[in-house]
Amino acid sequence: MAKDVRKIKTERDIQQALLKLLESKTFRQVTVADICQVSLTSRSTFYAHYLDKYDLLDKMVDNLTKLFAGRVNLRFDQIIKGDTDSLVRGLLKDMGNNRDAIIILFTIHEPSADLEANFKSLLLQKWKDFIKDSGSDTGVPIDLLASMGMNLQMTVIEWALAHGVTEMDAVAAAVNTIRESILIQIQPDK
Repeated sequence: MAKDVRKIKTERDIQQALLKLLESKTFRQVTVADICQVSLTSRSTFYAHYLDKYDLLDKMVDNLTKLFAGRVNLRFDQIIKGDTDSLVRGLLKDMGNNRDAIIILFTIHEPSADLEANFKSLLLQKWKDFIKDSGSDTGVPIDLLASMGMNLQMTVIEWALAHGVTEMDAVAAAVNTIRESILIQIQPDK
């Protein structure tokens, strides 16, 4: 058991070091030596856990993507129902201790590790499925409506990350106005 705890702590320290470095450097500027120095680990310890800095980034992005994917259905239903207050509060709760990491990793756009693109992809597919399942045919391309819905949700996510919970009534009203404009194209009779 002690070995597992040490492994978890070491990986946490290495991940935190990368995030700390990304506050002042681009991902491409960060070296394994930098990560080792900030995390107080040796190169051999780093390589015992990760193949390289890209593997480290991939694993961090994969982990956060899985966490988001596990909640995407609930958060999607909240946006559809117009429950913006619960959506924002739920997003902040879901992101919990990962909020700062998500903010930082949203700025990294590597071909194999792009957290923001992963979030967008999950939401876009959810919107496409919702539109197809609605059976509505308004003549507006599904890709366009799905992209509009996804962008609305990403804007709410990015806002919640940056601002936390503040004036929810005004935010909810603005989001609901936009949401209704999108939904009326999908469900014109409702």
